[in-house]
Amino acid sequence: MDFARVPVGLQSALSEKFGGAGDPEFLLSEISLAGDSETLTISMHVSVAWGSGGKEKWALRVDLSGSDTDAARPGAAVEAYRWLALMVQTNVIEWWHTRRTAPNIPETPRRIG
Repeated sequence: MDFARVPVGLQSALSEKFGGAGDPEFLLSEISLAGDSETLTISMHVSVAWGSGGKEKWALRVDLSGSDTDAARPGAAVEAYRWLALMVQTNVIEWWHTRRTAPNIPETPRRIG
């Protein structure tokens, strides 16, 4: 599978702010895809903003496999893009809550701002 570009529908779904209920607000940018028909790596910058005005920025990767990769194909249904965005958002929130003890991300994220 060619991941030269993030499909527009997926880019749109991934670029929506998320968070809430005690979490900071998250915003993904600089999103890129790599992989093949069995694996998918989504690399991104994650901006984290608290209601109190505090901000951080992180570079992080999420790895998915199997049928999850189908949702990143150009021409996938809007629902597939939204589902994949929800999977990525869930991984980001889980990483945020476990980042100091047992992060769920295979490659150590790095703070870039």
